[in-house]
Amino acid sequence: VEHFINYFQTKGRKIFSNWLARSEKYIPFMREVLKEKGLPEDLVYLAMIESGFNPYAYSRAKATGPWQFIYWTGKRYGLKANWWVDERRDPEKSTIAAAGYLKDLYDMFECWYLAAAGYNAGENKIANGMKRYRTEDFWELTKYRYLKQETKHYVPQMIAAALLAKDPEKYGFVDIEYEEPLQYDKVKVPPAIDLRLIAMACEITVEELKELNPELRRWCTPPDAPEYEIKIPFGKSDLFRKHFESLRPGAVGTFKTHIVKKGDTLQQIARLYRIELEPILEINRLEKKSRLTVGTNLLIPIPKEAQTKASKPAGDKRNQEIIIYVVKTGDSLWSIANKYRVSISEIKSWNNLDGNDRIYPSDRLKLKVAELKS
Repeated sequence: VEHFINYFQTKGRKIFSNWLARSEKYIPFMREVLKEKGLPEDLVYLAMIESGFNPYAYSRAKATGPWQFIYWTGKRYGLKANWWVDERRDPEKSTIAAAGYLKDLYDMFECWYLAAAGYNAGENKIANGMKRYRTEDFWELTKYRYLKQETKHYVPQMIAAALLAKDPEKYGFVDIEYEEPLQYDKVKVPPAIDLRLIAMACEITVEELKELNPELRRWCTPPDAPEYEIKIPFGKSDLFRKHFESLRPGAVGTFKTHIVKKGDTLQQIARLYRIELEPILEINRLEKKSRLTVGTNLLIPIPKEAQTKASKPAGDKRNQEIIIYVVKTGDSLWSIANKYRVSISEIKSWNNLDGNDRIYPSDRLKLKVAELKS
């Protein structure tokens, strides 16, 4: 322990200072979770050693998040990790999962040092070592070559980190600029909603929204659930609700996910789902010449009424009226076409738009829509 106290004060001083600065953002709510689960609150310093409280930390063992879960352990404790979201990076959900795992480890070993070692090396490694060397003492187990150096150092590092973090000035850490404690509201939004729209509704940047939701891996909320609970700045719920409905495109529709296979092209995918190419390009922010990578997930928009090509105004083509539509923030050709049951190619034809033209808020579009009968 003394060795690591000295290390963090000297060679590791800069990195430990960064950990300290970040710690106040996460420690308060992490302590609350541990307390609610009946665990020692000082286990929060395990996350300090694991990741330095960095939600994006990623190890050679492919562990990620503040508590450094590998995929299978995270899944065992309820953390979802896929193309769209990685809940191992969610500070709240991963802390709850870590508390569950640590409780199970303590129930198994009845010693917090062994539980912490098991968190690092795996419960089977520690259990087998205890059986082989007939000991229930962590420090005794470290005397043998059985454990890796990383695991032998793990518990003393955690103890050293706790001592320094709880009284930093005593150990020479002064003038640390601590980050503000993490606070947020939660709101539920539909699937596949562009993060830019949510950010605009809260009057913040996308970067600020992503900082609150490090688990989100793509540009939109996951499309594979009826709704998604997203975190927004504390006190912004009313503002969000006020703006969101007017910002989001009308008639969002539903989505399917297509996993790109070898040989797939954008044109083939569009034909497969019997929709036009343009909405696939728009929704996935692609160009016609974009190269597809095998394994990539593409969102395929499926209109509410029917597939795009079939979503034409009912009745005689002559029973149409021309309207002028003013483009709003968050609109796309896809959302407008879906709302008025016309095709993207028709909108482009009526407004002399070519394949590279974009639309912007306040643009005026001519639309031919089904005439309303009085």
